[in-house]
Amino acid sequence: MTLILILCTYTLFTLYISYNQIQFIKKERNKQAVILSENDYINAANIAIENEKYKIFSNIYHLIVNIAWLSFGFLYLKDFFIKENSTFENTLFLLAFLLILSILNLPLGYYESFIKDKKHGFSNMTLTLFVKDSLKSLILMLIFGFLIIYSLVFCFEFFGNYWWIVAFALSFSIIIIINLIYPTFIAPIFNKMTKLDDEKLLEKITNLMHKCGFSANGVYIVDASKRDKRLNAYFGGLFKSKRVVLFDTLLKALKENELIAVLGHELGHFVHKDLVKMLFMSALMLFALFFIFAHLPKSFYIQSHLDEVNAGVFALLIIFGNIFTFFVSPFINKMSQKNEFNADLYGAELSSKNDMKDALIALAKENKAFIKSSPMYTFFYLSHPCIYDRIKALQ
Repeated sequence: MTLILILCTYTLFTLYISYNQIQFIKKERNKQAVILSENDYINAANIAIENEKYKIFSNIYHLIVNIAWLSFGFLYLKDFFIKENSTFENTLFLLAFLLILSILNLPLGYYESFIKDKKHGFSNMTLTLFVKDSLKSLILMLIFGFLIIYSLVFCFEFFGNYWWIVAFALSFSIIIIINLIYPTFIAPIFNKMTKLDDEKLLEKITNLMHKCGFSANGVYIVDASKRDKRLNAYFGGLFKSKRVVLFDTLLKALKENELIAVLGHELGHFVHKDLVKMLFMSALMLFALFFIFAHLPKSFYIQSHLDEVNAGVFALLIIFGNIFTFFVSPFINKMSQKNEFNADLYGAELSSKNDMKDALIALAKENKAFIKSSPMYTFFYLSHPCIYDRIKALQ
């Protein structure tokens, strides 16, 4: 009952935050529009309210699923897979758990892509593409998931009381590797990437990168519009695998000076070494997470029917890890928000404050994002400050 009580308390708290955010947006919606036109302002507010209602439903859905796992799900899986409690059996146990979780999440993904986002003109997703994406994700999970899980279970069985230190080191190494290979191996599995062929724009971007001491393995356009109309850009990879990746939607929606401001913002993160800082904070969080779950009381395993299952600690980590992350995230968010403000200022220095401001407004307009957020919601959820605060800081 203790574990279920923890889940219920956490879910109720997230529901309260969403309720608070909805009330805040309703109040702000009735005020005079700022930054956006009145129509865009009201439309963005309505979409934000609908998104929070979806989040409420999603959180309740996950609560029900997690209670089912703790009540009888793990017991059935244990009876089916665990005979001798071997490394291989535990790996299959945990992999089956992740596979079932992914399947149970498919209805939420379908609703989000085909109903909610299509209603507001975001989604270009087709059923064929949705099925392909889902199958690719499942295959990647089965292949790499098996290897990672087997390694983690082996750490638990071989290294005794200090297994969690080795498991942490292994997990963080995997995070680094994923960052290294994402733009060159993982992203192309789902999206087609082509080199930017606009020589004039490419020259401007290259000069901008040289000015900041940033070297990249090319500037690429990704066909994001086949799934979604929202705008984005990022610098992916580490070391020699770094790439500048621009969504094709971004190129269509932003003027050239606005695009340069957005890239200047991203370069600001590089100059300020924000990626290194955030990786360090992620390492601290991951270390604390493994430490806590390595020292859970035995009663937690008995309650969830995971006693005498070596992979049980990882199953509980998957279910309860987000609760730990939720209550630690405000500290990470505070640092991230400061990084975003500084990156905006850096982007403004490379272009101009007006260009940076216009780019932020264009992003908000095209993404139909409401420009304000309640203090509580910002504290717990937002790694990026709301557009209103970012423009206010620029001014």
